[in-house]
Amino acid sequence: MTFNRGAYLQPSELCDFDSSLRIKQKALELTRGCRNRQARFEKIFAFVKELPYGFEDWDLTASDVLKKGWGMCSGKTNLLVAMLRSVGIPARYRVYRIRADSALWGRLGNVSGQAGRLEELGEERDHVDCEVWLGKWIVADPGRDSAMEKGILKLGGTIERHVVTDEKGRAIYLRLSVFDGWARQRQSLRAFRGGRADVFAAINRGLDQLRELGRTT
Repeated sequence: MTFNRGAYLQPSELCDFDSSLRIKQKALELTRGCRNRQARFEKIFAFVKELPYGFEDWDLTASDVLKKGWGMCSGKTNLLVAMLRSVGIPARYRVYRIRADSALWGRLGNVSGQAGRLEELGEERDHVDCEVWLGKWIVADPGRDSAMEKGILKLGGTIERHVVTDEKGRAIYLRLSVFDGWARQRQSLRAFRGGRADVFAAINRGLDQLRELGRTT
């Protein structure tokens, strides 16, 4: 398979590994001693996946996510792409629609006191993950950290993504080498407007409780 490899190795304003030395430094630190691309990918993916998932804006830079140490699916994917590209591994963004786990988000809404605000997100939601080139394109979804996944399972939920399909049963994926335009447009359509920071903080406290549940034996 031939493709424009260089397009999947470039920085951008949001994928800012060229202007943020810390991104490449962290990637090199994680992959020290790795002998091949597969091993380097696995180390970087494991690091980004285990950063806690939390609600935030869609258009943050990769360096912002690394500095904060947590992120939403878009932010964590952007950081993953940036770190992979910084060590010469081609990566791209994959955007698609998923159906929310209504029972799970209902419980989260009750715990956080933000049930009404979470309903504003609707049943179908945008999701962003990564595809990495390892001889072929491999899907890598760093969105949920392991503690969150375990908490979901303990509540009887599922960690499988329920992808929205068209009338022929086909999933519609948007694959991007540059994420910035999509992220900024999506941010302009942000569901939460007034009091966004307070809403995010309340929901994220609920997610922390979910992670605590996941950590209990």
